[in-house]
Amino acid sequence: MYALINGNQLILGPIEFNHRLINSELEELGILSRVLPTEYDKVPIKFNDDIFLLPVIEHILEFDPKYTKLGNFSWEIIKENNIPVSVEINYPLIDKTLEQIKEEYKKNLSPLRREKENTYIDIKINETTFSISTNLEDRLSYVSKLISSPGPHKFKFNSNVWLEITKTELQYIISQIDLKVQEAFDWEYQKTQEINACKTGQEVYNVIIRELMKV
Repeated sequence: MYALINGNQLILGPIEFNHRLINSELEELGILSRVLPTEYDKVPIKFNDDIFLLPVIEHILEFDPKYTKLGNFSWEIIKENNIPVSVEINYPLIDKTLEQIKEEYKKNLSPLRREKENTYIDIKINETTFSISTNLEDRLSYVSKLISSPGPHKFKFNSNVWLEITKTELQYIISQIDLKVQEAFDWEYQKTQEINACKTGQEVYNVIIRELMKV
């Protein structure tokens, strides 16, 4: 990490070595010199008596990001023989509130619900069992077919199963898909309620939202 200083001011940083961004700041400061993409190994670089590009030394205590976050950093220019040689950055640790922990954990629910929502279910019609997708595209295609004509309709399902489906059977297929989708939303609602009821951060993370794979 690097920082650009002007006297006692921190102009840029801490950042990764980005020569375009650094050069843009140098231009703003009226400095004619520019850094090359490969000059990160030449840092610290002195441009004049006030402006330096310096390495950054970050001080971050160990913390658990589930319960703690980094606050706004403080910085100090380190000098040797009155010449700037580095910038030390210190980050305070701030405990997250219970509501912050809950909201962050709940952000995992929607992606998991979509996984549950987009799956396959087995349908049995006229003694034939076949698998169908519950994804939105397939759901809409069934609904569109139901609305467009009374049928019957010939459908090719998974495993190359061809069936002639009546309007009633098509309605049944759509209803089974809707049940599976609603099951996923019910799961998300239930987990949201469980998280909302938690009294501590530990309780929040004790709410199981992804089932362990069975071996």
